[in-house]
Amino acid sequence: MRISNIEWLKKRIGFIRKLGEQTARQRQIIDLIDNEAGLTEQERKLLHVLATAEKKRLTGTGERTKTGGPKTNRGKKTRRERNHRLFLAAGLLIEAGLVDTKTGELCYKKDRILQALKELKYDLETSPNPDA
Repeated sequence: MRISNIEWLKKRIGFIRKLGEQTARQRQIIDLIDNEAGLTEQERKLLHVLATAEKKRLTGTGERTKTGGPKTNRGKKTRRERNHRLFLAAGLLIEAGLVDTKTGELCYKKDRILQALKELKYDLETSPNPDA
């Protein structure tokens, strides 16, 4: 059974009271909860709105998450593209026969492969024809 935001807030109020620095919303919630029996209908609605906002803030479903979505997706897309390029580069090692495809282990010692790759890079950089 789903509990209302006010019921959820009543369970969290002890934690909110213990916070060293409370937000204005949290102080207002404490004032309203302390006087819950004498609240007007408008104050009850305000408490409900404040409880909903506090729950969203603490569970991470508030406006901050909604506005951060596109940026997060952009970052995820960039990471996925980078990872794809890295996997393609690793595929070159497999094509060259430097990696065992069944185990994923290098066929030669790491230091030997690294030295050969550094020499290859140097040769490519110093080559008179950049397309060679």
